[in-house]
Amino acid sequence: MRRAAWVGAALAVPLTAGCKDRDHRDADDQVAAAADRTGNAVDSAANDVGDAANDAGNQVKRAAEDVNNKIAGTPYERRDEFRHEVDERVAALDKELADLRSHVNKDATETYRNAVAAARETRRTVGADVDRLAGATAANWDELKTRVSVSLDSLDRQVRALRPDAKPMGGAGPS
Repeated sequence: MRRAAWVGAALAVPLTAGCKDRDHRDADDQVAAAADRTGNAVDSAANDVGDAANDAGNQVKRAAEDVNNKIAGTPYERRDEFRHEVDERVAALDKELADLRSHVNKDATETYRNAVAAARETRRTVGADVDRLAGATAANWDELKTRVSVSLDSLDRQVRALRPDAKPMGGAGPS
């Protein structure tokens, strides 16, 4: 019986060791397969991110070109379109300025009266700049267009500061 136990034990060691080697090989194969799948998934995700970044970059580029064409890209040939946009903007500012002037009365603060007067003076400058557009040439178009845009922006800022809803943020709205 002892001999049978020793023989059984002697056979069990190589069989167990053989199973362990086979189990290790199977585990190694499974790990390698999982690593390959993970690598492929990472590569695919990286490609997707790269494609998304390229698409986003292209969209930003197109949007910037659109803005540039609208703002700085008003060539002399499109001066009538620019003049129409300016006239619409001036009309809206004139309407708002007239409403703001209606609040100038004996109860208005001196700061408000002075701010309305300054906005009216800026409006006269805008009018003179807009009138110069009529005599624009291809040579002086960019300069005149820039001057009109700057003076309109200045008037717009002044009018916004005078709005009653601007007063809590530092505007001079009516009191």
